[in-house]
Amino acid sequence: MSKLSERVLSIERSPLYAIMELAKGMKDVIRLNIGEPDFKTPQHIIDAAKEALDAGFTHYAPDRGDPELRALIAEQLKKELNLSYDPEEEILITAGSQAGLFVAIMSLVNPGDEVIVFAPYYPPYIVDIKLAGGKPIVINLSEQTDFHPTLEALENKVTNKTKLMIVHSPNNPTGAVYDEKSLKALTDVAISRDLVVVSDEAYWKIIYDGAKHRSIASMPGMWERTIVVNSFSKTYAMTGWRVGFLAANKDFIIQMLKLHHSINICANAAAQRAAVRALTASQECVQEFLEEYDRRRRFVVDALNKIPGFKCKMPEGTFYVFVNIQELGLPSLELARQLVTEAKVITVPGSGFGSEGYLRISFSRPIDTLREAVERIHTFVEKTFKGG
Repeated sequence: MSKLSERVLSIERSPLYAIMELAKGMKDVIRLNIGEPDFKTPQHIIDAAKEALDAGFTHYAPDRGDPELRALIAEQLKKELNLSYDPEEEILITAGSQAGLFVAIMSLVNPGDEVIVFAPYYPPYIVDIKLAGGKPIVINLSEQTDFHPTLEALENKVTNKTKLMIVHSPNNPTGAVYDEKSLKALTDVAISRDLVVVSDEAYWKIIYDGAKHRSIASMPGMWERTIVVNSFSKTYAMTGWRVGFLAANKDFIIQMLKLHHSINICANAAAQRAAVRALTASQECVQEFLEEYDRRRRFVVDALNKIPGFKCKMPEGTFYVFVNIQELGLPSLELARQLVTEAKVITVPGSGFGSEGYLRISFSRPIDTLREAVERIHTFVEKTFKGG
């Protein structure tokens, strides 16, 4: 008999770790697998944390989160997304959106419940669903629809066991930002089949070319059945600070508090004060980040499309490109391995996101680093697949 639980043994380790193990000890490796901003957290946010520590914010914060931070989040959601939440009862501060996702899914899913997940997906969704005893029902989205969900894709996938749908826009890994048509399709199914929706909106500020983020919670009939998950990590380059939040009706939040307390008790008190400063200070840093991401995005898409066998669409949001490598005829994990050992570039195989035939490449790196990485990949591909 195993001393480990069947629950944890049922979870597969992400192929990303196998790739990272290959790179361990290597020198001069370029890491395009990194899912975080490369920018330093803006100084005014750092200063706020220092001030908070000096002021005594070294103890437990309220279990729902810093009251001022909750009020500011509610204000922002109303102003920018037309979502109304009572900061006293309908906002819960979490240790990043990862903790928020876990709390939401574990609070909603019973053993045997089916959960709709769209592939390519963010891998922790599958892990959390399985840990809750649920069954992921994976719907593969098409590159032909720019990885936007459609009503046709949902047909025959919802059963009387379906409890929850997970929506992720802007999307990691594809960069898709769901338009009104896609949100309408998801809304129609959620309402007609009485589903709860977890909406992961961690990249909501990182969008390009006039695209507009709209939360599915703002669609008619969706507010009361949607849990919005968000984070300060991507927007403000605060990944290590671990501050995120859940926004949902009070009946959901009061129950989720029970689970949240067992995991974290509260998010870091000083980091929450830093998040207050992030929201109340100038937002110029966010715009500066976005402008630099956009410059890198345009460069990397153009450069990758010049590599034989690589096809790369322009992402609408996030700082990732999801590259079609099917013409090379090599499984994505094997290609990612060879890119590490032969080109010293770390990418993430699409198989880890439930979509074979793709690589995820992060452009949250300086443009000179991206240029060097693409040159290495290009040289490797031509030598390996073209007989060069």
